[in-house]
Parts: sequence; structure tokens; C-alpha cells
Amino acid sequence: MAVRARPLFPALALLLAVASIIALSVALPGPAGAVVSADPDDGTCDVNDGRVNAVVYLGGTVYLGGSFTQVDGQTRNRLAACDAATGNLLSWNPNANGVVRALKVSPAGTRVYVGGDFSAVGGAVRARVAALNPTSGAAFGWSPYVNDSVKSITTSNSGATVYVGGDFDSAEGAGRRHLAAFNATSGNLTSLKPTISNGTGNFATVLAMDVSADGNTLYFAGDFALVNGSSRRNAAAVSSGVGTLRAWSPASTAGTTADLTVSASGNTVFVGGRASGGYVQAYGPNVGGTPVWNVGTNGDVEALAVSSSILYVGGHFTSIGGGARGHLAALRTSGGSVHPWNPGANGVFGAFGAAITSSRVAFGGEFTQAGGEAHLRFVQFSGTP
Repeated sequence: MAVRARPLFPALALLLAVASIIALSVALPGPAGAVVSADPDDGTCDVNDGRVNAVVYLGGTVYLGGSFTQVDGQTRNRLAACDAATGNLLSWNPNANGVVRALKVSPAGTRVYVGGDFSAVGGAVRARVAALNPTSGAAFGWSPYVNDSVKSITTSNSGATVYVGGDFDSAEGAGRRHLAAFNATSGNLTSLKPTISNGTGNFATVLAMDVSADGNTLYFAGDFALVNGSSRRNAAAVSSGVGTLRAWSPASTAGTTADLTVSASGNTVFVGGRASGGYVQAYGPNVGGTPVWNVGTNGDVEALAVSSSILYVGGHFTSIGGGARGHLAALRTSGGSVHPWNPGANGVFGAFGAAITSSRVAFGGEFTQAGGEAHLRFVQFSGTP
């Protein structure tokens, strides 16, 4: 005769069920944090030649800037736009006559700012910096002048001021060493005038910029040793109005700092760059000093894009934090541990630019494959960043 288990009394069964749920909640680890898919979006734009240096989103459109001349087999000289959802190449075609190195969308979404080496773009003469219509690609009348390459652009949080950084030492005929600010309406220089150098006669440049959450501080990074005569090794901060040097002074930004981004909360400043290998670091927003965390790579870090919990990293590396990653990686913003996300991209140099929205992360560079699929110099990953 079969022996059957005696049924539990209802109260005892309920108590055991609750105890099991509590035990599981204690034993199981918490969620790893949202991250986009490691499987790239299909059908995205292919950049047929050159390099993608910069990527930026505006709504459902992604804009690309670089040294390329063809996208999806059609002529696009150094600037192009693609539909982020379908991957279709759009008609936007400003036709820059020199390399584009930086892109920024105005806070209102009414302009695409571009910087680089060009002297004409959007059907107009423009000296290395311009504002383009996001639909037609035509240049607005806004026309500042700088005397050498522009490698970074950002705006004030209101959009009233446009900051540019790069190799130049003159703007509008006035002395502006590697960093200048322009009125977004008139194009006139503002009073912001920090002096940035690597010592007399040595090359210096600004490669990345971001503004604090409260709008009062401009963080910037690149290749320099001095700001307003004070020691600042490749990363510094000034007041966003007149350029007064802030106390923020990161201690470990060895080698050129190629990218910098501020968290949405304003509580953390992330930097990435080149040293003996490369690095990604997190700093507090006020003093800098010793990094909150520091992750090493075996190659240059060129691009950063941050969400609330994940910092996406692109560059020339094949290892980050001791883990194998082919030019693309994700770090947890809290603690800097390497996330399992690992699509991989090929090539010697990998990624040079990154951008993020609430539903996508994109990279541009010199790769021709990502996630094991053919993606020529541009790739996009969908999900929850």
C-alpha cells in the first residue's frame, strides 16, 4: 500500500511558505543593474570609410561626425544622420570640408553644434565651429571664429552659452588658450577666459567638457599641466561664468584625459584616458583628490557614456579591470566593478565616440564588427541603459 504524506495544517503551511520567501530574498544577490542588450541593433547605418569621432542623439535621430565620406554607399562628407529606430540613412547632409571632431545638441533640441577642422559646413563659411539646423543641415547665422582645431563642445544647461575646447589659442581675434565660450544667440565671446597650457612652447589641448548639474561649474579634460598658472594634470574645473579656477584637482589623471562626463546627479565626475595602457576613474565633484575608484585598461580609453548605474566605456583596450573586453565595456558606477556586458568590437583602435539615451547606447569608431556581426564604424545597442 502506498504511503502518502500527511497534509500540513493551513497555518503551518503558510508560515513555512513565508519563511522560504524570506530565506530566498536573503540568499539571492540583488539585480546587477539595468544594461542594454549585448546583441547590436540590426540594420543600422554603415559608415563605409574613415572614422566616426563623435555620436549624439536628438530624439529618434542619431548624428555622426568624423572623417568619413560615405554612409550606406551614399556621399556624406564627415557628417550624417540616421533614424535610430529603423537604421535608415536620413537626407541630412551638411557637407563639411574638414574633419568633424565634436558634436553637441542644444538643450532645446533646435541646433546641432559641430566642431573640428573644417572651414565650410552647412552651405556656409564657418571657422571650425558651427550651429546646424537638425532637420535641413543648413548652417545658422551663428558664426564664431577660432584659429585652430575644435575637439570638444558643450553648452550651459540653459543653452545660452556654448563652450568650445581644442588646439586653438585665439577666438574672435582675442586670446583664448584652448577654451572659449560664446553667446549662443550672437556668437560673441563671453568673459570666460581661463589660461590652459603645458608650459611655455609645449602643445596643449582640451578634448572633453561637461557642465555641473547646478550649472555653476565647467569641468574639462585633455592634455595640459597648468590652468590659470596652477597645477592641474589633464583635468580641471572653472566657474562657468568667468572661468575662475575651482579647487577640483584630480590626483591620478596620468597621461592625456580623452573624455569626461558628469553624472546626472552631479555627485560624480568620470574621466577616461591614456597612460601606460589606459584608465577609467570616478571623482567627487568638489575637491577631486584621490579617485573614488580607478580601473585600469591595457589600451587608451576614448569614450564614456553614463546612465544612473552603468558607465559605458569605449576605446582601444582589449582588457579592462583584468577582464577581456574588445574595445567596449560597462562598469558599475558604484564601485567601478566590470559588468558582464561584453559585445566586443574588432580592429586596432575600436571606439572613439559614445552616446546614450533612455533606450539606447551607441558607439562610433574604426571597427567593422561588433557583437559578432558586421557593423561598419557605428553600432547601437537597445534596452535600458
